Amino acid sequence: MKTKQFISILLMAVLLFSCDFLDETAYNKVTVGNFYTTKDGITNGVNGLYSTLRKLYIDEYFIYMCEGPTDIQLCINGPDQFRDWTIDASSSTVASLWNNCYQSINQCNAVLEALQTYEYEGMSEELQERFIAEALFIRAHFYYHLVQQFGDVPMPLTPTTTAVTTAVKTEKAKVWEQVINDLEESVRILPETYTAADYGRATKFAAMHHLAKVLLTVKRDNQDLNRALTLAEQIINTGPYGLVATHAELWDINNKYNPEVIFPVLYTQNAELNGNGNTSHMYFCSAYSEEHDGVKRVIEYGRPWSRLQPTDYMLDLIDETMDNRFEECFISSWNITEDVYVEDVFNPVTKQMQTITWQKGDLAMIAPKKAWTKEQIQAVWPVLVFLPEVMRANIDPATQVQSEAYPDAEWPSNTRFMSYKMYPYLVKCLDPNRPEVNWTAGSRDVYVFRLGETYLLAAEAAHLLGDNGRAAGHINEIRRRAAVPGKEPDMEVSSSDIDMDFILDERARELIGEMHRWYDLQRSGKMMERMNNPAMNPTVAGKFKDFHILRPIPRDQLLNVTNPEEFIQNPGYGN
Repeated sequence: MKTKQFISILLMAVLLFSCDFLDETAYNKVTVGNFYTTKDGITNGVNGLYSTLRKLYIDEYFIYMCEGPTDIQLCINGPDQFRDWTIDASSSTVASLWNNCYQSINQCNAVLEALQTYEYEGMSEELQERFIAEALFIRAHFYYHLVQQFGDVPMPLTPTTTAVTTAVKTEKAKVWEQVINDLEESVRILPETYTAADYGRATKFAAMHHLAKVLLTVKRDNQDLNRALTLAEQIINTGPYGLVATHAELWDINNKYNPEVIFPVLYTQNAELNGNGNTSHMYFCSAYSEEHDGVKRVIEYGRPWSRLQPTDYMLDLIDETMDNRFEECFISSWNITEDVYVEDVFNPVTKQMQTITWQKGDLAMIAPKKAWTKEQIQAVWPVLVFLPEVMRANIDPATQVQSEAYPDAEWPSNTRFMSYKMYPYLVKCLDPNRPEVNWTAGSRDVYVFRLGETYLLAAEAAHLLGDNGRAAGHINEIRRRAAVPGKEPDMEVSSSDIDMDFILDERARELIGEMHRWYDLQRSGKMMERMNNPAMNPTVAGKFKDFHILRPIPRDQLLNVTNPEEFIQNPGYGN
């Protein structure tokens, strides 16, 4: 007989992930049992909390919950409920976030209870206090996700090791208060830096960044906003961080130990120790290898999985004549990958078939950010040029693109159209260090917090406090870094340019693909407006309702509690 249980909070035993912060760490090895009574055991327990973050950063379910579909990302080829916006309590995507957060919180609670109960031979009081702060930081991070996704949620602060059949929601204001308290304690205790061997641990500055973002979210009063601004500017002015020179440098996978990173989730190239790895390299990658027979799937271009596609609105936000973030953050052209490839194509000038011999490295396809003219397309023939998908409404590719059957058609024979399979996609998630092209367990670290976002948080706080001059100053630091060389003055903005829409757009330009967007829309109060704007996301517009701002409580959770009259579904969703 099936035992009813509180699925998300229950762990049959405390899972201890044995790990430290060296590449040879066995991140994927799990030891079951309570070893938290010894120094070695509790050290492994605290280290293991960092591995729980891998349940979030980044699996497929997480991108739908935090990145898209939104105003800047279309959901394609993913779960039906996110493509057609019919999300309900049956969603396995929603359940994955709920379950993984609560399992990880339970592990945090077990470690915290042990640290607050035992004295450890050979462990200094300072180290024990630091371990508590690290566990509080990680627990706060999981609650940060839960309360924004679900609103009122259960908030266990002690570990569960036996079946629990009832569940009680805590008001979101109290959850936020707990998150703030945990982060304030982390700020007080955590060190500013670690030795190289401990790279990846939570620092005082990571806790400050996290706290600033939380305070901007709750915005209880101006005191919260002033505190958020102070924290962000302290990181900028006194932290050991700096913006790297370009986005190309920032997203170079071999430059992961760079001064912009405030808090990463770590991965390794050792396949035996990397577990499922960071799989985000697949989710933004278009099916480029299906469009040209001379362009095969290669590590450089990624493994196509085609889950999220930038919206036309997102691409239009970047003026590539002065902003390098399209050039440096997106792949929009592809070269021949075969040593030699021969094909017959229709020549738009001679209006006859012509044999073309392609060599490896020849430019083969372009997906420009904006539509090209017929003349521009013909000038690069036989390179394929992909027009925006919306242009299919005015151009019939069967009859209005030149071919043997239609030699006098209006558009050159190398005209193509973007689709759910073919589009410019993000470089920042690709992983060229994978051993072969179909390898899924990537080793790219995830930058959960970085200084680029800190500047934008400072700007947001300053704007909300009415100081747009100060906000513009912080935003200009980001925009100057992104400028095409020589265009730095053109990229600068003034106080009159700053409003919440501009800040959201700048966050899109800077942070697309970094799992912030759902929370940005919530925090700004712009969720309903942007999700229902057909010029931003035409597939979601008109379907997004007020209640969608919160996700449904997973059905299994609702069915497996014995107090369903108290533990009810979020408004708008059926059980």
